[in-house]
Amino acid sequence: MTDAPDPGPALDAFGVTRVTGLHRLIRGHINASWELDGDGPLGSRRYLLQRLNPLVFPDGPAVHRNILTVTQHLRRAAEHEGVVDVDRRVLRLARLPGGAPAWLAPDGAWWRLLRFIEHTRTVTEVTSPADAESVGRAFGTLHRWLAGCDGSTVTETLPGFHDSAARLARLEQAVREDRHDRVAQVGEAIRDARERRGFAEVVPALAATGALPRRVVHNDAKAGNVLLDASTGAPLAVIDLDTVMPGTLLSDVGDLIRSLATRAPEDERGLDQITVERPLVEALARGFLAECGGILVAAEREQFIFAGLLLTWEQGVRFLTDYLEGDRYYAVQRPGHNRDRAIAQFRLLQGLEAERPALEAIVHHILAEHPR
Repeated sequence: MTDAPDPGPALDAFGVTRVTGLHRLIRGHINASWELDGDGPLGSRRYLLQRLNPLVFPDGPAVHRNILTVTQHLRRAAEHEGVVDVDRRVLRLARLPGGAPAWLAPDGAWWRLLRFIEHTRTVTEVTSPADAESVGRAFGTLHRWLAGCDGSTVTETLPGFHDSAARLARLEQAVREDRHDRVAQVGEAIRDARERRGFAEVVPALAATGALPRRVVHNDAKAGNVLLDASTGAPLAVIDLDTVMPGTLLSDVGDLIRSLATRAPEDERGLDQITVERPLVEALARGFLAECGGILVAAEREQFIFAGLLLTWEQGVRFLTDYLEGDRYYAVQRPGHNRDRAIAQFRLLQGLEAERPALEAIVHHILAEHPR
């Protein structure tokens, strides 16, 4: 979103009485965010103000009910484990005077205000095993704490979000229609997507037999959604909980592998720069499994690395589809941006396929340290 509306009415709605600083943050593909200094409902401190994109999240109330349910569960789990500073480990939503966790603007968009977690940093492009391990630990802790969360209390706000077969079907429709005359520019990427269509069958087959449990998961697991302590690099909180829904843990594992397996950015055009780095994947797996390896069932253990292949393929399909549909979903900064993203994903996928035996051996060794 390039032209965000004035955040002033949202601040009034949340009862922010004094603003000493407000600036727009450039982060993420979907929502608009501001960092706020002022007096608000959680005391005089910093906040994060966000406008939920109504085109992506049409059911704003359900999104915020999910966030409230999950953060309350995480807070109880953290307190049960004796975590000292829970406010640095779990997001906290401010409430409107009537108690609601979000405000509906006249244009149909929902706004929220969150406590700002101080002295943190994020890494959108992980370059060290230490950061990879910290990101893995953050999501591993999230899943350990969510293990007891009742999935029936969480709404599926984006049906089919990780339905790989449906994603491929939508791509095929976009290819057939070719409304923007772009198919001829991405023939190789389309072949890359089609050659791996069998990937889409693996998770549904495991779920159908009951081998793969349905859990409450993040559904957008990546390094940029983790806050690390600015001084020590220790993992703190997992953020951007809009997509928290029932699903499979493999979706989060796969997205983590996809986002951390290479130092190259997601839209790298120099394809030779997109190489899989085993130390980063190993550190990620070590951190994640150290925190929640004991809760993983056999299918989650066996498909740990395949999940990375699956989600990389799926994300490539999504970028490619958006390119063919006219860049309607992901924000772009240049012509052909989504095309470049898709091609980069498929190059990463080729690297993961080549490294798969070695990576599976690494994970097998780590899992031996964390039996069920």
